[in-house]
Amino acid sequence: MNLLARFYDVDRGSVEIDGTDIRQLPQHDLHRTVGLVQQEPYLFSGTIVDNVRLFQEHITREEVIKACRQVGAHPMIKRLGRGYDTKLSNRGSGLSAGERQLISFARILVFRPKILILDEATANLDSQTEQLIQHALSVVAAGRTTLVIAHRLSTVQHADRIIVIDSGRIVEAGSHEQLLQQDGYYAELTRHSRLEHDTPNARVQG
Repeated sequence: MNLLARFYDVDRGSVEIDGTDIRQLPQHDLHRTVGLVQQEPYLFSGTIVDNVRLFQEHITREEVIKACRQVGAHPMIKRLGRGYDTKLSNRGSGLSAGERQLISFARILVFRPKILILDEATANLDSQTEQLIQHALSVVAAGRTTLVIAHRLSTVQHADRIIVIDSGRIVEAGSHEQLLQQDGYYAELTRHSRLEHDTPNARVQG
């Protein structure tokens, strides 16, 4: 993720997009090609519209509203005091983690990057909010290469290819079904995840 977004460059070899070394791309073009949604999205002091279009006036209000509808943010925004004209403070205080993520997903739709990086985008969410975010994820990922970094297995289980990393080394790779059949590290993580999910219900019933 750090290399693709050029937070730093490779010591040897290259990172290429469609055969072009990303070091040959102007930073502005690279940022339009690679979109990044992090665990804690940054919101700016300004309106909802400003935050979705990042103050780019060529993106219309109608485009912003359409994007927010697509990711499921529209009902939440309409509940705010001034709707899309509601002013946010830095970092979006007053909005929940899930609401801030929905706004960041709407950004992806209006800027339309070819490649999307999701860095622990569901890490701070409760299970109910995660379901809403999962729907938004499927919307923003459609039609683009999406790289997902996550500890929550529910976030990655529908990926075409899952790469399992342990202590900085790749230990397994394949689809969700293939990795379950291997009955290795990923399968063990899946069993633990199901156990943690089911245990609270078992206590309530008991």
